[in-house]
Amino acid sequence: MSKYKSLFIVLFAYSLCLFIGLNILEVIDCGIIIDILIVDVVATIIIYIFSVYYSNSSIYDPYWSVVPPFILLYFISLTSIINAQACMLLFSVLFWGVRLTFNWVRGWPGMHHEDWRYIDMRNHSGKYFQFSNFLGIHLFPTLIVFVCCMPMFGALNKDIDVFTYIGFSFCFIGVLYEIISDQQLYNYKKNNKGVIETGLWRYSRHPNYHGEILFWWGVYLYGVSIENIFNWIFAPIAMTIMFLYVSIPWIENKIIKTRPKYLDYKSRVGVLSPELGYIKSLFK
Repeated sequence: MSKYKSLFIVLFAYSLCLFIGLNILEVIDCGIIIDILIVDVVATIIIYIFSVYYSNSSIYDPYWSVVPPFILLYFISLTSIINAQACMLLFSVLFWGVRLTFNWVRGWPGMHHEDWRYIDMRNHSGKYFQFSNFLGIHLFPTLIVFVCCMPMFGALNKDIDVFTYIGFSFCFIGVLYEIISDQQLYNYKKNNKGVIETGLWRYSRHPNYHGEILFWWGVYLYGVSIENIFNWIFAPIAMTIMFLYVSIPWIENKIIKTRPKYLDYKSRVGVLSPELGYIKSLFK
C-alpha cells in the first residue's frame, strides 16, 4: 500500500473519531473533564480497531499530537475566552502539535511499516498481544496525555502572570529542541547508520525527548498560580517518569543490541539535558 493511500486511511480514521466525538459531546453531560475523558477513550478505541484491522499499531502514533489541540479548542469553546493568555497557550499547543504531526507524516513510510517497538511487543506478547496492544500502546498514552492536558483548563481561567511567561518559554524552547534535534537526526540517517554525535546529540542522548518533557512542564506552568502551584503537578511528573523509565530504556536497549558502540556514547553523554551536557563539555 502506498504512503498516500495509507495516510488517507489514517486521516479517515481520525476524522471518524472527530465526528463521533462531537456527537457524543452533544448527548452527554457528566462534567467537562469526564465528558472529554469519555470521548478520548472512545476515540482511542476507534483507532485501536483500525490498528487491529490493518495489523499496524503505528496508526495510533499521531494521536499523541493530534488530540491536545482539539482538547484545548473545546475548552476555549466552553469558556468563550479569547484573551492574551488563551492565544499564547493556543499558539504553544498548535506549534507543538503541527510540528510533531509533520515529523510523523514525514517519517512514516505507510502501512507496510510498523514501529519497531510494537513489533517487539508483538513478538514478546504472543497470543496476549491484543491485550498489551490496547492497554500499553493505545490506552496508556491516551490517559497520560489526557492528564497532562488538564492544566489547559486552569490556564483559561486566570489572568496572565509570571507562570504564563515561564510556561510559554518552556513550551517554545522545548519545541525548538525537538525541531532541531529531529532534523539533525533525519539528516544524519540519510547517509549514516551509526550513532549520531553531532549537534544537540553531542550534548544529550535524547534532546528530542528533553524538548517533549519541557513542553509538558510548560503546559503545566500555564495553568498554575501561586495559590495552586501544586495542582496537576503529578501530570508532568508522570510524563517525565514515562520517558526516563519506559521510553528511553526501551529504545537504548534496542540500540545497544544493534550498535555496541552506543555503550561508549552512553558513558560519555548525559541522557536528557543538552544545557548540562554543554556546560560539562566546557570543563573537559
